[in-house]
Order: sequence, then C-alpha cells, then structure tokens
Amino acid sequence: MTSATQPRILITGGCGRIGLLLARHLVERSNEVTPPLLTLLDHRPPPAKLALAFVKADIAHYDAIRNHFEGQEIIVHLAADPRPNAPWESLLPNNIIGTYNVLQAAQEAGCRRVILASSLYAVLGYEPGIVVHTDMPPRPANLYGITKVWAEALGYRYAQQGLSVLCVRIGWLKEPSKLAPDDANLDLIITPRDLTHLLTCCIAAPDSLRYGIFHGLSANQVRRFDISEAQDLLGYQPQDDAFALAQRNYRILLRQWAGRIKRRIFKMRVRR
Repeated sequence: MTSATQPRILITGGCGRIGLLLARHLVERSNEVTPPLLTLLDHRPPPAKLALAFVKADIAHYDAIRNHFEGQEIIVHLAADPRPNAPWESLLPNNIIGTYNVLQAAQEAGCRRVILASSLYAVLGYEPGIVVHTDMPPRPANLYGITKVWAEALGYRYAQQGLSVLCVRIGWLKEPSKLAPDDANLDLIITPRDLTHLLTCCIAAPDSLRYGIFHGLSANQVRRFDISEAQDLLGYQPQDDAFALAQRNYRILLRQWAGRIKRRIFKMRVRR
C-alpha cells in the first residue's frame, strides 16, 4: 500500500483492542502510512510509541466529532460498548446515538465509505445446527445484539443515500496461542491476523460495493455462520482454523508435560 493508493482513514474507537490491532497492521504493512493518512478517534489516548494522529472525542456528542470527519475517505467505526450484558443506559449513547452520529458525520463530510463493526450477537439467536447466511433475518441474542441489528439497518439507509457501508459481524477475537480443544464456541473464533485481513479487504473493496453484511470468522472446520459473501465480494482469505490451532496447542502442551515428567524422573534417578 503506497501513498498513492492509501486512503485517508479515521478509526473510531481507535485506541481499543481492535482499533490498535488494525492501526498497527496498517502501519506495519506500509511505510507510507503517516499521521495525516491515519487518525485514531477515541476518549483515551493511544500508546506513546504509536505515533499517529489522535483526536480525543466522544461519538455520543455529534458536535465533538463532526469536524474531524472532513477530508477523511474511509471511516472504520469500532467505538461502542462491546459488553454482551451492557445496560441500556450505556448502549443508547455508545451504540445507538454514537453510530447515528458517525454515519451522519460521514455523509455530511463526503466520506467514501463507513465500515461498521457489527457482531455475531446480531444473529446468535439461531439454534445451533443452522448455518446462518447474511441474507437471513437477524435474530439478536441480547440488547447488545439488537443495537448491532439497528446499526446494520441504519447503515443500509445511508447506503441508499450514496454512502458505501460495509457491516462486519465480528466473531470472538482470540489469540491463537490461547485456544484449547475444550473451549466453547471455537466455531465463533476469528484470529487477529484474519480480522485485520478482513478489515483491510473492506477498506480496499471497490466503490461499486455500496452495502454488505459479512460474517467475520476464521476458516474454522465447523461453521455456524457462512463466510462465502466475504470471500466472494471482498476477496477475504482467512488463514486460521480455530479447531486446528486448539489441537496444535494441546499437542504442544502434552510435549511440555512429557518433558517435565522426564526431567523429574531423571532427577530422581540421579539422587538415588
């Protein structure tokens, strides 16, 4: 990605886990990403070693964010209360009002695209065993999921008005080294490198793609949620399989245990 092709990107919630993950990925993959091209917007500052443009603002306050959208091409909207059990008093300003403010500011500023961070909670109400496709009706599992359904619907409305809006239903983000065979919901996992790849695909998607909903998951052996839309329309090529990674970690753990046992047996024999 060169300075000639790198769009001006603003990441809301840019100092959160996913925001920093994406920012570091964009910086690492190109020496041309400089502060004027990548801006982080959050209520807390980024790490000092990440020398990027930073705006301290709350998305719940429209006037506080509006001017910072001027000149931006791509908005990656990650700011939200991500807690599955978050109370309505927090979801309303952060997930409802904040998302409206971001889309409205992007439209008024003439931004090209907004990438909305949705969640699998928008469709987690489907019974296990049903493969969920993105064209199926939403079935939110909680209030948090309802706010994401609302965000997707609002994004569609803005897409009808000329703004490109891509919604990514992000799965459970987990480091590969922390996966274990007995973990619940391995089928819902997306690894950091697959997530940054997917978001980068959304950034680079052609302008002709005006609206879309995509499931953000790794290439897991068992799939409750279909990822073919992301593969076909975005060129998403996930590299990881949570089930295979979990088995690999288990084998490594067994070898470590075996090594410890051998060392203990050896020490016991030496003492004799």
